[in-house]
Amino acid sequence: METSGLNPANSEILEIGAVKIDKDNNISTFETLIKNKHKVPSEIFTLCKNLSQKELDKAPKLEEIKDDFLEFIKDKIIICHNKQFEEKFLEFHIGELKNKFLDSMELACVLEPFQREFNLDYLKKQITKDKNDEKHRALSDTIDTIDVVNALILRFKDRLEKEDKLTLYPLTFEMDSYLNKFKLENWEWSDIINNADFSLKEKTKTVFEEEKNQTKKSNLKEEEIYKLLGDNKNHYEELLKEKDIWDSKKGFIYEFRQGQYDLTKLIRETFNTNSANIACIEAPTGIGKSVGYLLPAVLEARYSKKRIIVSTATKELQVQLIDKDLPNVINSLGLSGKVSYGYIKGKNNYICKSKFYEYKKDYDKENPTTNDILSIIIIENLIKEGKYGDIEEISYLLLEHFKELREHIMKVACDVDLCKPKKCGENCLYKKRVEELKDEDITVVNHSLLAKWPYTDEKPMENIIVDEAHNLVEKGYDFFSQEIEYKNFRYFLKEIYPSEFSSSSKYYRDIKDKQKRKIKPIDRFYSEIKLDREVKEKISHNINFIFEKMYDVLDFGINEGYSLITNYDLNWEINLQKDDKVGTLYRDKEYVDITYKPYSQIIKSNFESILSNIKQILVIFDRNIDEDIVDKESEIYKYGKSKIKDLEDIATMLGMFLEDEKGDLVSKIASISSKFDNFILKVVPLNLADLFRENILSALNCGIFVSATLSVDNKMEYFTDTLGINTVENTKKIIEPIYNYKNRVQVIRPTDIGGYKSDDFVLNMSYNIQKYSEISDSNVLSLFTSRKRLEDTYDMLKNNLIDEDINVYMNKKGIKSLKNVDNKNIVLGSKGCFEGVDVPGDGLICVTLDKLPNLQPKDPLYYSIMTKFKKTYFDVNYPQMVIKVKQALGRLLRSKYDYGVFVLFNIGNNTYSNKKLENNLHGCIIKDVNQKNIEENISKHLQKSRREVITGLLIDIIKNKKAQNNNLDFVEYINKEIKNRSIKANVRYYKDTKDKLLVEYYNIKYLVEIDKVCKN
Repeated sequence: METSGLNPANSEILEIGAVKIDKDNNISTFETLIKNKHKVPSEIFTLCKNLSQKELDKAPKLEEIKDDFLEFIKDKIIICHNKQFEEKFLEFHIGELKNKFLDSMELACVLEPFQREFNLDYLKKQITKDKNDEKHRALSDTIDTIDVVNALILRFKDRLEKEDKLTLYPLTFEMDSYLNKFKLENWEWSDIINNADFSLKEKTKTVFEEEKNQTKKSNLKEEEIYKLLGDNKNHYEELLKEKDIWDSKKGFIYEFRQGQYDLTKLIRETFNTNSANIACIEAPTGIGKSVGYLLPAVLEARYSKKRIIVSTATKELQVQLIDKDLPNVINSLGLSGKVSYGYIKGKNNYICKSKFYEYKKDYDKENPTTNDILSIIIIENLIKEGKYGDIEEISYLLLEHFKELREHIMKVACDVDLCKPKKCGENCLYKKRVEELKDEDITVVNHSLLAKWPYTDEKPMENIIVDEAHNLVEKGYDFFSQEIEYKNFRYFLKEIYPSEFSSSSKYYRDIKDKQKRKIKPIDRFYSEIKLDREVKEKISHNINFIFEKMYDVLDFGINEGYSLITNYDLNWEINLQKDDKVGTLYRDKEYVDITYKPYSQIIKSNFESILSNIKQILVIFDRNIDEDIVDKESEIYKYGKSKIKDLEDIATMLGMFLEDEKGDLVSKIASISSKFDNFILKVVPLNLADLFRENILSALNCGIFVSATLSVDNKMEYFTDTLGINTVENTKKIIEPIYNYKNRVQVIRPTDIGGYKSDDFVLNMSYNIQKYSEISDSNVLSLFTSRKRLEDTYDMLKNNLIDEDINVYMNKKGIKSLKNVDNKNIVLGSKGCFEGVDVPGDGLICVTLDKLPNLQPKDPLYYSIMTKFKKTYFDVNYPQMVIKVKQALGRLLRSKYDYGVFVLFNIGNNTYSNKKLENNLHGCIIKDVNQKNIEENISKHLQKSRREVITGLLIDIIKNKKAQNNNLDFVEYINKEIKNRSIKANVRYYKDTKDKLLVEYYNIKYLVEIDKVCKN
């Protein structure tokens, strides 16, 4: 079905399409448009191909087609993709329909949980031969659903055949048997799968795994490219001047960029120098940074046998590097199959197969739901072949559709201490990736894994390229910190609690345990080392005492009135900030200042007792384990020893937390949740430069640190000094932006919106954000430094935009909507959206920032840095603030066809720091504008920019058309290329002449003489 919205209560059914198949394979179809009673949002006509209001006006009303539809459907099972949507609309608008529904999305989730997305368009392109875009028309989408269902069933049978599991039993026998074990009925898809007519296989559009994985390799191209270098074989940056190498991508016009050339050249020199083997490079947006560092990475791996680690901060860039950038560079150089690459994460990011099968076997929850058991089956289908099992790659939709999946996954993640891939007999993804590391040329990782690199035996950390390197400064402290979280610690204590005493412990019973009680691994360990009942009882007493003391810490906040003072989390450095005021309470007829001091004291006192009891438990283990008589190689013994090691680590961390040495370079931070149901104790080393030098820099043959934002005030000292790079020989280079920020981006500060603490700030900001979308007739990305302000703005915009053609989102998933240039979307985002948002052309015209991203002066970490290193607030705050503002500004200018407006709602009144900030914005001037003049200012800038964009774009496209000798009609070709660049323009011949073009771009029309452009 196609509808006018998502909610059946205020949306209508606009089109119904159905295909009916009877037992004799006779096929009939039903298709109708339905006349709308209310206005249809414009984006529906954009989404649904060739749907128009004229057609809807001529269509029958719902009441007129209802009986025909019911007669067509009769009592058939109805299959839909995402049945919840169709089901709720039919239930609301055609309540007489009582048929059974099946969900083809669920079929895909269960049979192929490894897919990245489960929408119809994605599945169709992945598992069928039809690569056309989904039309979002009812009958067409129904036929696509049939193709996807057929493909899913055929591919399932094909996998069973390869696993040698085709038997006389039905195909779904194993799944149904597991469901039946819990007295649940067979899976509702089982009948259709088991009774499928597999003789029709050749008539389907199915793509099987072996067909999809076939790749072509070319030896010839590598030789040709190598010849291009001639005598300059050691200067491979010259390849960037060879347009033919890089122009292979469909719809892509390659242009030589001096900044990209300079980046590649410096990386090549750093890889091959005997002196300054560390390079810090600021490479601005738009120069092709990824290709700039991947070209040397690929060629150094191929010809110099260097093994390289590429590190990045965001998951999105890791996926982009593996799925797009690396294969594109390798294929362009003719090196497909000759340079190996992959990515790896920490152990606990993977599902452990042996842990899973043990968990599945022992699972005995009372009265589980079908989705609960299907979630376990999904995990099995995901990991069984050993190709998948990365927890972060599991689709968000899958986790939302099967809510129980997250809980199961938590229980079967790889154990950091126990997982030993070299000794494991399972063929899991983690083991596969560790083994591949030994011979892998290029490995992509994230920054936190790089800081603790655990794979030195497989791949020493010798040559690294760090993208988004500015993140190392902010996140570096987290890399080397240690913490204890109450909820996790409580769960850990439950794991080591002797089961025979659990029923008598009120603290143990308080911990939710949805499964039936059974023998735990720790009980088997206690039996293995022959602990008697008396010794186990001592351990239980110690743990109960720890539970009690932890509970007291949380209760203290409630009993002493801290919960009455603030609605926010409490965060403080327990020694340096103990005398800081939290708030004021009215007690005994007078106002009393409440400080952190009493809370610091209770935390110290209670955790000294907790540490004492942990040490007592460790002494018990030490005295009662006779290593001469136990089997050290048994899995249960290894499990127990890993828990003892965890307990030792906790004791060490608490010892550091409780030390009170004034001269130490450590911050000890306590965080209590606003609901007083959780706490975190954290030890953060402040000597980041020493730690980074010892753990990373000292191991390197070559280190490349790249980012679009490494400099502050045109210098890199903030970055290099913080990370200790200034203590080793290094090269620093700031590459100039290739785009004219001053010309293409207008930076505005509204002067009459009020301060961010004022009551009407959110109201005024919401009004302005909506206004910017209307003025620009485009999308807006609004960035926030406060989660509460973000949520309040969302609520206000959502309410204001009910009757408007503007959509509003408040999470990172809304970023996809920005790429749709035909709609108006507002996306509200927090710090995760300051970077990694890459929207070309007219997809993103306006970026707003609620206030400067300043640090809280009392932030415990930065307060510790200021105090112990005798730095001012400006010293600590200003550099990170500048970098974040530059990141936000960088969302606007990603290509030569980008332009826009950057609005800083509140930047304060510090003229000195604001002027310094302005000097970091690539020449942009912060313009003060009041409400009366803001529309005129923005409109004028956009009109000027759009004229420049469309002029440059037409010249590029026509030049490219001549070069390609393309046979497409001239206008058809131009419109296709315009769409490829996400520009909202349309071209047609002027008055049926072939020598002039009429270009419509937003609200302006341009007349273009083709001969003049061709001669340009």
